[in-house]
Amino acid sequence: MTEYPKATYAGKYVDDSFKLAKFFRVLRKRWIVIVAVSATVFVGNAYYTFTRTPQYRSSASLLINNSTIAVSDIQVPGLPGSSLINLGTEIGILRSRPLIEVAVAKIKQSSASSTVKDIDAGTIMSGLEIRAEKDALILRLNYTDSDPKRAREVLNALAQTYVEYSLKDRRTKSSTAIKFIQDKLPQVKQQLDKSALAVTQFRKTYNIVDPETYAAAVFKMREALEVQAQELQVKIAQTQQQYKSLSRQVGKSPDAAISGAILQQDIPYQSLVKQFQEVETNYFLERTRFREDHPTVKALKDRRDELYKLLETRAQAVVGTKGTNITNEPNSPIQQTLATQLFEAQTSLAVNQAQLESIRGAQAEVAKAFSQIPQIQQKYIEIQRKLALDSSTYEKLTEKLEELRISEAQEISSWRILEPPLIPTRPSSPDIEKSLIAGTFIGLTLGVLCALLFNRLDQRIREVEEVKEIIDIPLLASVPLTEVASLSAMVSQGILPTSSYYAFKEALSSLALNLRYLGTDNTMKVIAFTSSVPSEGKSTLTYNLATILAALGYKVLLVDADMRKPTVHKLSKLSNKFGLSTALATPSPWQDLVQIADEKGNLHVLASGSLPPNPMLLLESTKMTALLQEWRQAYDYVLVDTPPVIGITDAQCLTSKVDTFILVAAINRSTRGGIARALEVLAIARANVSGLLINMIGSSDSEYHYGYYDQYYLNPKGQEEEIEPDPEVTAIEIAKP
Repeated sequence: MTEYPKATYAGKYVDDSFKLAKFFRVLRKRWIVIVAVSATVFVGNAYYTFTRTPQYRSSASLLINNSTIAVSDIQVPGLPGSSLINLGTEIGILRSRPLIEVAVAKIKQSSASSTVKDIDAGTIMSGLEIRAEKDALILRLNYTDSDPKRAREVLNALAQTYVEYSLKDRRTKSSTAIKFIQDKLPQVKQQLDKSALAVTQFRKTYNIVDPETYAAAVFKMREALEVQAQELQVKIAQTQQQYKSLSRQVGKSPDAAISGAILQQDIPYQSLVKQFQEVETNYFLERTRFREDHPTVKALKDRRDELYKLLETRAQAVVGTKGTNITNEPNSPIQQTLATQLFEAQTSLAVNQAQLESIRGAQAEVAKAFSQIPQIQQKYIEIQRKLALDSSTYEKLTEKLEELRISEAQEISSWRILEPPLIPTRPSSPDIEKSLIAGTFIGLTLGVLCALLFNRLDQRIREVEEVKEIIDIPLLASVPLTEVASLSAMVSQGILPTSSYYAFKEALSSLALNLRYLGTDNTMKVIAFTSSVPSEGKSTLTYNLATILAALGYKVLLVDADMRKPTVHKLSKLSNKFGLSTALATPSPWQDLVQIADEKGNLHVLASGSLPPNPMLLLESTKMTALLQEWRQAYDYVLVDTPPVIGITDAQCLTSKVDTFILVAAINRSTRGGIARALEVLAIARANVSGLLINMIGSSDSEYHYGYYDQYYLNPKGQEEEIEPDPEVTAIEIAKP
């Protein structure tokens, strides 16, 4: 036996991807569902729309005034923290039951209508709608009622109630705010006085007015003292040099040495030096606080100058008196002059040294004061900040108190009717036009969704394109649905051909021609036909295809390998007493079991024979392989009719023995899952599946249905032409297109 290449086609189970063509095909296929659902929804919506009681909506608007005085503008402890209007809170107040009950009472007092008398707060709350306008302090009030006049009356009463409530609430808020500020002012005033007293005490304690000015003066004084100390040091050095020069000229003067000792031991002189140092130190310190023309500074300066003169006078008096008592020797005029200069230098040196010591003390005091400046400044800043805060709070409270008194006197409401309500002339609901359009759209949408759902739940194949989407094997032919069971039997019985007969015959003729292209050099001669499930017309198509091939002049053997439920012998009107099972189970030659089914002798039929207990063993046997090899040599085509592939393993036994398989699928009988499973079983058995044969195509699938044959076989009146049967018509003539 010649081995042929096997091609495996697993096929896709279901194509879930969205395709526009697939979508429109589903709509066309499920149009009844779409129409039914859409019509039901539309009719139900129309009935609901036309039976509803008309509702009328009246509208008004309120302006929320944000320019009035609010206590929350005052930023002091104990007061509210924000003056922004919360429209959500305002809407909650307007929808509150107490306010609506006030409006209900006002409506019943102002109107004597019986329809208004029956209204209550619950009814108004159910029909009232309040919303804020975008980017505006405006509230839109809408009230819906079945009576347009009552809708206006209710909304008008609500608007007036809201304005009155706002005015009353405004007065209450103003009075509360005034009382709060009046109670708060004494506390704030007391705190302000304490802050002012703290500033005063600070100035008294440190004897300064402004810490910044004080710091600048201390820094300036420190620099001045440093300059004076340097000048005195230079002056002392010069005086000491002069004193040494004079001492060398005069010689070691006992009087000069005695004079220095006398000044060091003179108590009045030393007391004056100490006083001079203290006064000068205080003078420099006071200059850091006050200007030169201040009385205290001037007094200290005068006192310093006075003490300086007293020091000079005391030094001359002490040294001069003691010096004269030390020696009685006369001196020359030159010596006397030098002695006088020496005495003056000595006196000046003593005074300068005393002055330098006082400056050193003043520098120490100024440095100490300068180091305390940061603490003084920090304390002063805190006191000033507290004073400024208390002063600002007191001023704001006083100002807001006056504003609140003015606002209370003006009696301005924060809510104002911006647009009064009117009597509505047209009902707001139902909107018949919009409702019908919406019902139509919703009905179509639901209809399409139901169609898609039914199409997903229904696995049956209804159109050829569905099969082509889920598998990837070629479509060999599409056979339309017809009442014809056997082409040859129809002619032999004298039955008039119909348009469906010709369409059926043309489809099989096309398949017969396509068989020539399945392989090269007549390699595809033994062809097995199978299906996924029973009742898909597999045996009928196989028999009629064999008839057409025989009519075309080919020598054909039709083998009924379905030994469970044989059908070929019924179609060919032959006996089933012997057949394939006989050839496989007995030594009888197969040539004796073959029956001729046409007049020309080209069509040979091997029926299934008696039903064996286990057909699979016979089909799997080596004798079956040998028979197929013999038939391949003896016939042009060997067509094998096998059982369905799902659930029955008979067809799988032939996958390695036949040249190819053709899968038959019937519209409205095969399922997508069944076709995919059949291809999967054949792929596992390594079967060569050449293509797909779709049977029982309906007239709705116009792309694949042979309905255009009607224009050839119908008369101008739309009736079928009457064709007299000709007993001499042969099968060859019937098979011609």
